[in-house]
Parts: sequence; structure tokens; C-alpha cells
Amino acid sequence: MNFLGKIFIVLLFIMSVLFMGAAVSVYGTHRDLKAKVAQAQAALTQANSQLDIEKADYNRRMSELTALKDAAAQQARKLETERVALIDGNTRIQQELDQLRQASREAVAAVSATEANNETLATEVQGLRGEIRTNQLARDKAFAVSLEKTEMAQQMLGELESATERNKDLVQDNSRMTSVLRENGLNPATPVEDIKPKVDGMVIATQRRNGMLLVAVSIGSDDGLKPGHTVEVFNKSKYLGRVEILKTSPDKAVGRVDVNYQQGPIQEGDRVATRLKLS
Repeated sequence: MNFLGKIFIVLLFIMSVLFMGAAVSVYGTHRDLKAKVAQAQAALTQANSQLDIEKADYNRRMSELTALKDAAAQQARKLETERVALIDGNTRIQQELDQLRQASREAVAAVSATEANNETLATEVQGLRGEIRTNQLARDKAFAVSLEKTEMAQQMLGELESATERNKDLVQDNSRMTSVLRENGLNPATPVEDIKPKVDGMVIATQRRNGMLLVAVSIGSDDGLKPGHTVEVFNKSKYLGRVEILKTSPDKAVGRVDVNYQQGPIQEGDRVATRLKLS
């Protein structure tokens, strides 16, 4: 039963009491009927006024309840949005944690390799120290020679320590260089002389000889070109073919057009490059 219903019951009870009193009064005295009716009407008016007040209070409370309900719903939506954001953030943090764990495993592997190398160097140092002790025992026979050997051993130890530090630096440099080579599409095991340099120039002359089209280009041995290297020929955005270098000089080279790659006439002024670069 809601609040308004309770109000109606109270009012009905009050009215019942009033009417019962009026009836008793009429029945008992049969006098002052008009005054009693007026008094009852006043009581009814007062009861209706109280009912209106209670209705207004009920409506106010219902409005407040509706507002609180809407605010709670809005807060629930906000909390749901924050929950989704927290889940996404937790997922990103988990991914970063996995990456850090992988990096830690790789670092542990690198440290293990370094420790193995250090153990090898320590064995070598131990051997050198044994030689130093042997030389020190010979000091009783030839003090001057022993002193010289001792100084030599100390120098060798210093050189070994320097070599150890240098070896660490070289291992790190080798690792970095290997990564750079692989990122640039080069095999670290490829001999340096087989690596084709990244240079470009132009066709400066063409000549057909014995059924072959020979091409002279404006780059040569000073640019790193060697016989056996190949260069790509293009004109603006059009690919024309490939030239195999036959002979080089410091500032130019001569090559043979590979007919298997030729896709157009090659003329003086066309561009050449060891890496295809169309623009």
C-alpha cells in the first residue's frame, strides 16, 4: 500500500468518526443540527486541504525519486564505460608484460653466452697466471731474467684484460651490425666484396657489338661497382631493363644489356641504379 493510499484511509477514518459523532449528536440531542453540519463541513474542508498537501508532498517525493533513478542510471552507464576502459588498459598492460618477459628471456640468454665467454677467458687468465708463478720460481736462479719475465707477464695480463673488454665490445658491435644487415635485406655471411653498393647514375653511351648492346654508365669502381654486378635501367617511371657490368674504371663502367629483362629501348640519358628506384 503506497503513501497516498494510507492518506486516504486516514481521511476515511477521520470522516467516519466525524459522521458518527454527528449522527450521535443528532440522535442524542436533535438540536444545533445546522451548527454541527457547518462544523463537519469545516472539518471536511480541512481534511481535503490536508489531502492536497499530502498529494503535493507525494508528487514531490515521486519527482525526487525519478531524478535519483535517472542519476543512478547515468552513473551506471559511466561506470560501465570506465570498466570497459579498464579492461582495455589491462589488456595493453598484459601485452607489454609479455613483451618485457620475452626481452628478459633474450637478455638472460645473452648474459649466459657472455658468462661462457668469460669462463673461457678466465681459464686463459689462469693459465697465464700459472706461467707467471713458474717465472717467479725461476727468480732464484736469475733474478734479472725473472724480473723481466714478471713484468712481461703483468703486461700480458693487462693486454688480456684489455682484449677481454675489447672482445665484449666487438661481440656487441657484431650483434648490432648483424641486426642492421638483416634489416637492410643483407645476409651477414655474404662476403663484403659481393655486396652491391647503393649508387645511381646515367647512361652516357650505347653501342651494339657482336649482337650485344653495350652500355657505358657514369658510375665506376670508385662508387663500389665491380664486374659481375648488375644495374637497373629506367626512364622516369618506366623500367627499361638490366645491365651486367663487364668492365669498370674509377668513374665509369661498361656493361651488357640482359635481353631477358629488357622492356624498352635503352638510350643515352636514361637513369641507372643498383637498387630499382622509380619516380
